[in-house]
Amino acid sequence: MTIRWNQIAVAVAAGFLMGAFFSDFYHMHIKRRPPQPATAEGAIERITHELELSAPQQEKVSVVFEKYRPEVKKVKDSINPKLEDLRLRIKAELKEILTPEQYARMEKLDNNSKLRREPPPDKGGGDPRPRPEERDRN
Repeated sequence: MTIRWNQIAVAVAAGFLMGAFFSDFYHMHIKRRPPQPATAEGAIERITHELELSAPQQEKVSVVFEKYRPEVKKVKDSINPKLEDLRLRIKAELKEILTPEQYARMEKLDNNSKLRREPPPDKGGGDPRPRPEERDRN
């Protein structure tokens, strides 16, 4: 039996989706700010910090990320519809298991996680979206 790369990509993406969902659930219950969306700039900053890259290394890393950006976007665009279909099937099965109150809470968590996946409106002074604990107070 041969495994195709697209099957591996879908399996990895499904695992990421489930991890993101349960991570959101976890973060909402401990009232910490969940992680912000991953961007190439954020990845470069993290790599720079974690690996203590020099300025020339940081420039080269940026070039590598920029070189593969179109290819990554193409893969994401091809996987996203499959992930959305999978997410909807998972939610349909969970709806049969959860009480209406639990399902409504899960929907709220899911909607909050969608807000975090949107790109920030500008690169200015921080994230204008309220933190989850601030949203809960409103």
